Amino acid sequence: MKTKQTFALAAMLPVGLAAAIHAHAYDVVPAGQPVVTGEPSRVGAPWNHRSTFNIPGTNTDVTFGGYIKFDAIYDFDYDLGSSTDPLAAASEGNATDGRTTFTAQESRLNFRTQTRFGDEMLRTYFEGHFLPDDKFNLRHAYGEYNGFLAGQTWTNFMHFLGTPRILKLGGPIGYATGRPEQVRYTYQAGPNTFAVALENPESSISDLGPGGAVDEGTELPDLTLRYQYGRSFGISGVVRQFSTDSEVSGQDESTTGFGIAAQGALPLGSSTTLKGNLMAGSGLGGYLDYVPASGAKFRAPDAYLDADGNLEAVDLQSVGISLDHRWNADWSSSIGTSRVEQDLADDAPAFQGMADTVQFSHVNLIWDVNDRLTVGAEYQYIDLEKVSGEEVDASRVMASAQFHF
Repeated sequence: MKTKQTFALAAMLPVGLAAAIHAHAYDVVPAGQPVVTGEPSRVGAPWNHRSTFNIPGTNTDVTFGGYIKFDAIYDFDYDLGSSTDPLAAASEGNATDGRTTFTAQESRLNFRTQTRFGDEMLRTYFEGHFLPDDKFNLRHAYGEYNGFLAGQTWTNFMHFLGTPRILKLGGPIGYATGRPEQVRYTYQAGPNTFAVALENPESSISDLGPGGAVDEGTELPDLTLRYQYGRSFGISGVVRQFSTDSEVSGQDESTTGFGIAAQGALPLGSSTTLKGNLMAGSGLGGYLDYVPASGAKFRAPDAYLDADGNLEAVDLQSVGISLDHRWNADWSSSIGTSRVEQDLADDAPAFQGMADTVQFSHVNLIWDVNDRLTVGAEYQYIDLEKVSGEEVDASRVMASAQFHF
């Protein structure tokens, strides 16, 4: 048996998000549970479930964890970066006749605590990884008590239940995401979860006027609302305000952005799940899934100041669908596609190099060698059209090994 496992491991280079068979200190929750509660041994995919230990003489338990992830990448047409940025294909500077990259930047460390006060619990969570520059960078830092959360973590606008199991960091493009600083209140009643949050208003505003600079203003935080029913369906909404002072007109300009995001997961028998994602609205560019700074210049700004001095929010729509299938207890696959459309002004010279539409497709094979080691391989395909009408396509093969601790 060991010989067969060794042969299979050598035959297919790695990837992954792992799948453990059971939790240690708490009941197992489904893979993809968002890191919102901060509860040790029960948060995130099953490989995040681990036992806690108590600080002697206190009511505080702590958990330390994370993973080492090695990615072997081959880009056929464009260098898509260490964490697969689909918008990188919009830059001619990233063109290649073939490029191999080895990286361990996605590796991460996290630390959790939980302190009991009678029947109540205070929780904290801290996590960082080494993207995008091989330096330890903050991902999450927050505390939670009685449904009240404050700190930096996933935006309340996003969902996890409709996101496929994929080797690329995060999900396919067009799945709402972000980790803003925020205050949030969450209420749970049986399978129903309701949450409201005020979030740091991070945005991007462009100026298409005759040479004037844009001074961005952030008068109000983003307001997000989210409802989720079990692990089957979730819907959320956001309202945003954009404002600026124009040195061209000397006038203050403002506009409103808004949007909805929804995800669903439908079991098709005992081994297959159909997953779907939808995001639509105005001024949602900042919520595109994991767009690194290097690729952000090719996505739509949240809003722009047009030649007449009016501030306009940019419309955006995205849709995604995928099938996750488990071949047996150890092997699984995912196949899917997602598409983003940005409604940019076709006649604006400043927008010609930006992406008008971008489609990301994937297919993978993942082997959970045990509850702490996952390997796999994934093919990724990007089909991108710029506002100028130029079409670009790019392919990447990715193999990964992920060691959880």
